[in-house]
Amino acid sequence: MASMFANVRGLGRYAALMALTALAMEGCVTGTATYSPSAGPAKTTSMSALPTIAPDDTVSDPGQATPTGAPADLSNIPPAPVGAWKSIRWVQVPGTFVGAPPSPGPGSSASAGSQTFGIYGWSRGFVGFSAQMWLSTSSGMWDGGPTVATISTIHSEDGVHWHDGTVLQHPMLNDNLEVTGVFEGPSRLLAVGISGACGTGWVEALWTSADGISWQKVDTKKAFGNATIENVSGGSSGFVATDAAGRAVWTSRDGQSWRSVNLAASAFAGARIDGGTASSGGYVLAGSTVPVGPVSCSPALADPSARPTPPPPMRSPAVWWSADGANWTKAQLPDATPAYSVAMQVCRANVQTLVAFESYGSDGNFGSALWTSNDGRTWKSPGWPPGLDPTQFLTDGRHGIVLSVVHPADGSSNSEGMSISTVTDDGSMAVMAQQGNRPPYVTNGDSVGKWAIGPTGILWADGDQWSSNPQLWIGLPS
Repeated sequence: MASMFANVRGLGRYAALMALTALAMEGCVTGTATYSPSAGPAKTTSMSALPTIAPDDTVSDPGQATPTGAPADLSNIPPAPVGAWKSIRWVQVPGTFVGAPPSPGPGSSASAGSQTFGIYGWSRGFVGFSAQMWLSTSSGMWDGGPTVATISTIHSEDGVHWHDGTVLQHPMLNDNLEVTGVFEGPSRLLAVGISGACGTGWVEALWTSADGISWQKVDTKKAFGNATIENVSGGSSGFVATDAAGRAVWTSRDGQSWRSVNLAASAFAGARIDGGTASSGGYVLAGSTVPVGPVSCSPALADPSARPTPPPPMRSPAVWWSADGANWTKAQLPDATPAYSVAMQVCRANVQTLVAFESYGSDGNFGSALWTSNDGRTWKSPGWPPGLDPTQFLTDGRHGIVLSVVHPADGSSNSEGMSISTVTDDGSMAVMAQQGNRPPYVTNGDSVGKWAIGPTGILWADGDQWSSNPQLWIGLPS
């Protein structure tokens, strides 16, 4: 599953806005060195014998699963039903689903930074990544040699039976790398690795794959030059990348060859681009615009010699659509709120639905707005269920879900479970019923673990590192 965005803008101006906004969207999901994977034979990880699992009894209340009498046979997982899902049945998968943790790169022996892992779904299965940094050492001390990220990959057709895949390596200048999103384009997947330091972040590496097993590195120097890429996303029409300044955009059909978008075109007058995505209808960008031309700063002053600093121009949220990535049209957002600070994102919720999200701030007032579209050209403000507070949008390109921690009516930080809603084709949401042995996806009132959506349903894994032997649950939809 791709999280909705793979970007790092939240570390800068996004942080101030999002911290004060009731809605926070995670991920909805970011080198030029020589690619030298060490690929061994695919090996099935622990889950060779899968028994029939009987669900545990659970308490029936909002956001929690309810018991069901029928056992689940995990030896043969059927494809999830086509169309809107109305309920899911949770089953814990026995054993652990990951292979060996990342091993040191050539000439490296000391680990640096934390180990990361993530799982993602696509139309033909699921993929997983675990990254670990390694230092070049002599006599137990860093010898000034290169830092190398080793990324182990796994893959599964059904989310239950997993196999080891390609091992990737990438030289680093700092001590962290995490694969934060996988997007499915017209013919292949694009995996996005982000890095960061000192409160900033950037897209460090990209890889493509036609089968989710073998991965090929993207020459980002050739694709983007010296630009700092901050946002990468994609869908059935292709992929989109935007830079940290909001002044450059690239599109791609295959994730390997990229072409720049002409932001000097009249459709982009006064524009700053925050992100983009692609769907069956073409490419969509999201950002904001400022008035172009003379601006009146203030009324007459009592002291004509005073020279006050004019306020910054008000920015208006905006989206643009293109069928081919070359010719762009600015779309209208109904009831858009101009503000001094505007941050925008756009993502796919499912095959039919796009979601554009605005977080804004002016004169100490902060807020958010949301629009949906079925084609990227015509947008509307959807009617959300009362009290819904989405904290995470997740999708595999065909089904989208919204995760929301359910809190008691007294407003305390305690949790009554997790509400899982599907995003319908008209942009509305429908809460799914949950049955079976639900996973412990809420701790101390916060959502935890890793989520993925794929061809057989919804996956949830506990833990944040492969070395902790994360446990896996699968939600079988109906």
